[in-house]
Amino acid sequence: MADCWTVLSFCLFLAQRTINRQKRVMNHYFGFLLSFILLFASLHSQSRNLNGDDRKFRLSPVQKVNALIPPTMDGKRLGVDLLIDGKLPKDGWRSTWTAWFKKNPSIDFDLGSEKRIGVIRIYYQPWDRADELSEVKVEVSADGETFLEFNEYEGFASTPAKGVWAEIDLRAVKARYFRLSPKYRGWGNLWGEVEFWEIAK
Repeated sequence: MADCWTVLSFCLFLAQRTINRQKRVMNHYFGFLLSFILLFASLHSQSRNLNGDDRKFRLSPVQKVNALIPPTMDGKRLGVDLLIDGKLPKDGWRSTWTAWFKKNPSIDFDLGSEKRIGVIRIYYQPWDRADELSEVKVEVSADGETFLEFNEYEGFASTPAKGVWAEIDLRAVKARYFRLSPKYRGWGNLWGEVEFWEIAK
């Protein structure tokens, strides 16, 4: 009888030990899962410091894009839809840059619904000169038909034949439709991607 109690006690000891080990494993994985969730949340609502500004942003999807002047080089293959595909072209010629040679296009972006946009980012490549992107005019619209001029931005410069982000701080603009109209110096306009960053609540 004593042997039975000894065996039973030993079995209970092993069972308790197994349970404790499983608890430690679960606590470990719970901590990992919690860290992953917090990391995902921080990436989804990014912190972008602009001159001490601590606004939180999230990338707003673009539903549709249209250029009033179509791309002048390989326009059918390398059209304006590539500006919202989330992929950046490689530096140099030709990659997948959407190109307007000696042209200044106006490009309309439909965000699908009214958004409070704080920052617009344009991935472009100067070709002939560092200050090839002379300025960008931003217009906004509620219906996609009547656009109001919001502002003009300038002062962009970077190394020729290398892609770079131009960041336009709008502060806070509520609109569904945005029209971007660049002006060039030199070769023209080579654009790779356009992003609209919504101010997170």
